[in-house]
Amino acid sequence: MSPNYSNISEYLNALEKYIGTLKSKEFFDKIGSGFSTQNSVKSSNSYPESFKLRSFIDRIITFTESKISPKKHINLLLDLSKLTLSRGELFLSSDILSQVLFRSIKHKELRNENAYAFMGLGEISSIQAKWDESFGYINKAKKIFTETNNQIGLASCDNFLGTFYAERGIVAVARKHFVKGIERLKGKRASNLLANILVNRGILEHMVGNIVESRKNYERALKNYKKSEDHKRIAQTLHNLGMLDFKEKKYKSAIEQFNKGIAVAEKDNNFSTLAISSLSIAHIYAETKEIELASKFIDKAMELSHQVNDRLTIADIYKVRGIIEAIKKNFDASENYLQTSLRINSELGNKINHAETSVELGKLYIEMNQKTKAGKALNTALKYYARIHATEEVKKIEAMLKN
Repeated sequence: MSPNYSNISEYLNALEKYIGTLKSKEFFDKIGSGFSTQNSVKSSNSYPESFKLRSFIDRIITFTESKISPKKHINLLLDLSKLTLSRGELFLSSDILSQVLFRSIKHKELRNENAYAFMGLGEISSIQAKWDESFGYINKAKKIFTETNNQIGLASCDNFLGTFYAERGIVAVARKHFVKGIERLKGKRASNLLANILVNRGILEHMVGNIVESRKNYERALKNYKKSEDHKRIAQTLHNLGMLDFKEKKYKSAIEQFNKGIAVAEKDNNFSTLAISSLSIAHIYAETKEIELASKFIDKAMELSHQVNDRLTIADIYKVRGIIEAIKKNFDASENYLQTSLRINSELGNKINHAETSVELGKLYIEMNQKTKAGKALNTALKYYARIHATEEVKKIEAMLKN
């Protein structure tokens, strides 16, 4: 997850929605010592340490409980959990959501809020690769949303499930969820959720080689994000557009898109996007054999990824490190990096990244003249790409196996 909330002012903005500017200011004046905001400390770009943040949120919850209705209070807690999760504070976000469940479980009028809490817990479980637990939470949320006929909530579930199946290469099921989610939102005011689904649909189409369809989804989503000034998502979508150019070997255009995303991400301390865009630039420089630049950007990506414990990106970093070492003819180091990437992707159930790394390992073994190992690695990737009907990738691998 990306700690894209650069200081405590994001939390105060959430608080203002529920108790107004004056009371929010009063609260901060009483207990805000030690924190910085954009207004109070103009030059500061720091955010509170975890223990301070937990204390700050505990006091927000106490301060607001008697000042707003139970429904508003629960919605404030849901907003706080999202902000906290965005900073990579999984345990704190989970604790807040547990409070939402405890406070809402017996109130029929808070059933939708109860469902959103289950959805949040499902997302946290998925980040930790606890798939069964995650599915259990999402299905609880879906059941409630169905009973309350909450189409926006159901679309959120479809988006989550579509992403889950896409990551595992179950393309038909993933696409079905995305299409259904988009249908549910027709005529509804949920532009950012719609954009999120469009982006995930774009990623899916990219996976199977439908570049034109993928780009169309990304560009439509980007318009929505710009309208709502969602800088985190703008940066991520610019990165995705860069990946399409990378796929088509338009390296200059790809780097331009990545740099645009980085410029947006830096304003929000969006470490996750900074990491993946730095990684992708490193990958391009590896492809063009500019090893010094590739190493510089890969080190930057690793530093950023460790700050937010983004294991999927770390696995991809090991893959690109493996490519770099192979170019330098350090075959043992290359093999170790690629095998490490495979292991992490296998543990996280990420089939697409596992297949991509298997191809790189196959290329390495070809260069090392280890034909049996090369065939095994390439066939592993081939089975996956054939299953998702990624025709272009299948042809490339078949050509390598033939030669």
